[in-house]
Parts: sequence; structure tokens; C-alpha cells
Amino acid sequence: MESIIERFIPSEWTYQSGALSCHLVELDEYTQMYANLKQKVSRAFNLGVRKIARVENPYLWAQYLLRKEEYQTNGVVRELELFHDTSSHNVQSIVETNLDWRRAHRVKYGRGVSFSPSPAYANSESCRSNGTDRALIVAKVLVQNSETVATSVKLPSKGYDTTVGNCGNVYVKFYDDEFYPNYIIYYTSRRRR
Repeated sequence: MESIIERFIPSEWTYQSGALSCHLVELDEYTQMYANLKQKVSRAFNLGVRKIARVENPYLWAQYLLRKEEYQTNGVVRELELFHDTSSHNVQSIVETNLDWRRAHRVKYGRGVSFSPSPAYANSESCRSNGTDRALIVAKVLVQNSETVATSVKLPSKGYDTTVGNCGNVYVKFYDDEFYPNYIIYYTSRRRR
């Protein structure tokens, strides 16, 4: 299995053959990727970005690629870059085991993991218990068939894998391996009034 995983490891990873453990690789603030990610979140609102790290988890990456291939055999799949906001204390478990839809508590648009195309929206809707020491997860998210919803739902209708709510500001995913936490942006959030 390791040799198969090694064939699909992104070229920018610091992966070493046989190492299936996960780790975070802090980006140098002078790299183009750091600048691009910081600009994406700074365009929407001024975050106090402290550092940015790339997630390198070969096991989660392989699971994500398998899910993507499964979707592609059943039609067209879009791979979106979306944001999920959380406390920085949650990062290690997310890096090791991914975001878990089973832990969702605020589920207006579906009982799953919520993402947003807007980092400002993800920040503003983050649970207050996340405090001000935050992490913005920049995730690759697979979307094949999305259903727009306006009220609380548990699961999408048959034939859909994603619900979309609040005028496209919220995407909810319901199943394992449909997303990969690609980068973590550590920042300080201003308290809401």
C-alpha cells in the first residue's frame, strides 16, 4: 500500500518513503504559497495571521483520492477550496483523523461538517467557545451533487452529497473522506460584540 500512496503524494510534500505518519509543515512567510493564502484571507477581512502550515497526512490523502475517484466514476465532481474555522486546540486531532461530521453541533443546513467559500463568513460563524486563538482550515472539498436548503435538515435528499445554504455561504458535507484539510492558518480573531 505504501508504494501506491507514494505515487500520489503531492510534489511539494516533505514525505519520506515509508513514513505514513502525519505532520504539519510550517510555511516560510516568504514563499508564494504563504503569500497566496494570506492574501485570500486578508482580502475578506484583516486577520492577525500568526503562521500557516501544510497538512501532510498520507493516509487521509489516500482516502480522499479514493473517494474522489469513486465520485469520478459516477459523473463529474468538483473539487472546491473551502474554509472551516475552529479553535487552534482542535488542530492536532483534525490533522490526524480529519474533520468529523459526527461532532457537528450547529447543524442548521445539515448534520455534517460545515465549510464556507468565505474565510470572513467562516470566522464570523465560528462557535464562540472556539475563543480568539483560532485556526482556519483550508480544505479541498469534493462536491458532486449539491442541494440548496433554506431550513434545518439532517441529511441531503437522495442523490445529493452536499447541502448548500445561506445564499451559498455554507456547504455541508456528510460523509467521511469527502474533504482533506490541506492548510491550517493560525490567527487571532477579534471578539464579537
